[in-house]
Amino acid sequence: MKLKAALLVCALLAVTFSLAGCADKDRNAGTSGTTANTPASSTTTTAGTMDDGEYEAGRDGIVTDHGETADTAENEPDRITDDTRPSDVTDSGIVSDKDIKDGPIVTDEAAFASSYIGRTAMKNEKIGWGLGKERDDKNRPIDAVRAEEKYSALGAKFLASDGKICLTFDEGYENGYTAQILDTLSEKGVKAVFFVTYDYCRTAPELVQRMIDEGHVVGNHTWAHPSLPDLTQKEVWADVTKLHQYVLDEFGYEMTLFRFPKGEFSERTLDDIHNLGYTSLFWSFAYADWDTSVHTDPAEALAKIKDSTHSGIYLLHAVSETNAEILGPLIDYWRSQGYEVGADV
Repeated sequence: MKLKAALLVCALLAVTFSLAGCADKDRNAGTSGTTANTPASSTTTTAGTMDDGEYEAGRDGIVTDHGETADTAENEPDRITDDTRPSDVTDSGIVSDKDIKDGPIVTDEAAFASSYIGRTAMKNEKIGWGLGKERDDKNRPIDAVRAEEKYSALGAKFLASDGKICLTFDEGYENGYTAQILDTLSEKGVKAVFFVTYDYCRTAPELVQRMIDEGHVVGNHTWAHPSLPDLTQKEVWADVTKLHQYVLDEFGYEMTLFRFPKGEFSERTLDDIHNLGYTSLFWSFAYADWDTSVHTDPAEALAKIKDSTHSGIYLLHAVSETNAEILGPLIDYWRSQGYEVGADV
């Protein structure tokens, strides 16, 4: 009887020592670089703008600024994960927040849809879009042809399909000519793309509604017209989605086309806009029609645009009295040359 009790005690001691040994082994595995699956030093991921101009996100998709670490506990309140992401971020990544219509853009309030970001390694070098004078055998600017090849994968368009002219207007503010332009488009049976800012929507809502009612395309030209490469990734998303939601709430219209303010972009911001579901429309023709202090002679402007005719995207500013005056004859000329004029690319 005593022997059985002794054997039982020995067995219990053996099990106890065995379990203790396993625990020590597990602890050693967690600290040894040769036995652990993941080194302990990899639990912190640095994000931000790197010395070589690349932009990175943490492994959870969250982008932090100024070299902060994405996974440290002190940054936890700023992180937006699948569990903490506000319910007003839709499946398309668009932010819905009716309370920020007239308020400032605050990056902490930008519902940064991390599940749509992933790892980013796009350069944020600012590029000011402009066109040289060299053209190909189809009268298209060579710069636009090259840009189309280089950036089309990031959702950017610089040219229209063969035989098409895409007519676009930038609307930063109303100068009294948009109604006349809309009258001409209606008379000619032509649709166009109008890129609007928040200030324009706020001050000329009846014209925005008319654009929509008459079948034109309304595009996003940002809330506050900033140069996007100067902003953080969170700020880009905040500005663009804020105007998107405003137009959706006020006009029941969902925008899908985007134009960069001042034509200033970067690889990173192209990717940001593309991830939001937008196509970025640049242009293959523009002239200094935005400067209202300089009155361009209508005949001279018309000749300049005619000479540039090609299958492309034309940027005109609706603040120009000259543009409003020559629009009808210009559409007639393009059609006489066999082009289809409209809002399609």
